[in-house]
Amino acid sequence: MRKHVFVLACVCSSSMASVALADPDAAVSSTGTLRNGFSLSAGQEFGGDRDISATMFGVDWRIGWRFSEALSAHLHSHLSFGSGKEANGASGLTGTFASAAVLEYTLPMGAFVGAGAGYGVLNNPNGGLVEARAGYYPFGTAGTEKQRRLNVTLDYRAFFANQGYGTVSSVALSIGYDTF
Repeated sequence: MRKHVFVLACVCSSSMASVALADPDAAVSSTGTLRNGFSLSAGQEFGGDRDISATMFGVDWRIGWRFSEALSAHLHSHLSFGSGKEANGASGLTGTFASAAVLEYTLPMGAFVGAGAGYGVLNNPNGGLVEARAGYYPFGTAGTEKQRRLNVTLDYRAFFANQGYGTVSSVALSIGYDTF
């Protein structure tokens, strides 16, 4: 019996010696987490066949999935209101709604770039759109818990509007946060 206990103790001790204990100070890589964000934006819409010019203020909401520290995909929704005018002299209040599926890549120094496609409504005309984003997370965080990061972003959208409007561009600067 003593022999069996000795063999069992040797096996257990040798298997425990080969198990590396986790370092509690080491950061755990986040793989597969929910991503959510909100921003306030200010920008300009311009161009198109009717030479539109509008100053816009709005909100953005992003929800999606973060695949790794660098790569994420999200649905980016944008709603803004402002005043605009056309080359023919017509002016008034206007609103824009846009939604795009965006793939985003975060660089090691906190900068990020993204691009995607979706659909948008420019007051009344509507159509497909493409979106490009570039931004920066000014404050880095390290840890295993959920992270909320401040972001400053420049968003570009090209609306391919029907009803004789042509391609209308939108450029907006936004500030907000993202939660990973």
